[in-house]
Amino acid sequence: MQMDGYYTHAMPTPCIFCDNNSGSREHFWPKWIHRRHQFGPLKMERRGRDRVVIPDPELTVKTVCTGCNNGWMSSLETESIPVLGAMVDDRPVDLSVAQQTLIAAWSVKTAMMSDSMKGRSAVNVFYTRGDCSGMRVGRSIPERTLVWIGRIDGMHLANAGTDFMLNDQMGKPLASCIATTIVAGHFVTQVVTVHLEQPEGRLDAIPCKVGDWDLNLEQIWPIQKPVAAWPPPVSFTNGGPEAIAYLLDRWRIGAETDIIANPHSTGG
Repeated sequence: MQMDGYYTHAMPTPCIFCDNNSGSREHFWPKWIHRRHQFGPLKMERRGRDRVVIPDPELTVKTVCTGCNNGWMSSLETESIPVLGAMVDDRPVDLSVAQQTLIAAWSVKTAMMSDSMKGRSAVNVFYTRGDCSGMRVGRSIPERTLVWIGRIDGMHLANAGTDFMLNDQMGKPLASCIATTIVAGHFVTQVVTVHLEQPEGRLDAIPCKVGDWDLNLEQIWPIQKPVAAWPPPVSFTNGGPEAIAYLLDRWRIGAETDIIANPHSTGG
């Protein structure tokens, strides 16, 4: 951009996980998933904007740096492939405590990337620098975070986010929350993180819409079982009484954020 005889450049923005400049094109859904399966165009919708169709399903995110992309994020991805790949490909697995922790970290890392897609100037970016730095330094999952996994019939890609607030009985803000649902192949994961509005605040439960969620979802963080079996007894479908839309709508009691879905994709 030229201004009064001078050239000005947009200031570089830091990586969401560290202080280096961002700009590395990190695949939102890893490249190894795209190598295994062929997916159709993505339908992308953001609050207050028209839905658009993106022909290339290999969506990339530019809010991370090369060092993080090729360093700890690559290591996390490589370690996750054996168990995550089995679920993506629809092969039943029993997850140990270590594997549950690994997939939970992968899910939260991906939820942080999803949150960053709102844009750096967005007022509703949820995850803090401390949250993201903790993930980079020690794969630390933020406090008051829950992670579930499930299965969906057919091969799909989807990413949906919902921001919502919780108030106390007097109407005073108690907590701000974010729910992120990610689908890759047959694998479904949902991450919910809560930030208390007051340091002395307390939250005993997070209300959601009524449903037989224990049949569709297995909680892997905080860990509830020494072994978590995947898939759960009931799978999500593209429509009908077990539609994935109900899961996306589970926490929709506040403002909608981003929705990126590809409900008609087929496996290769």
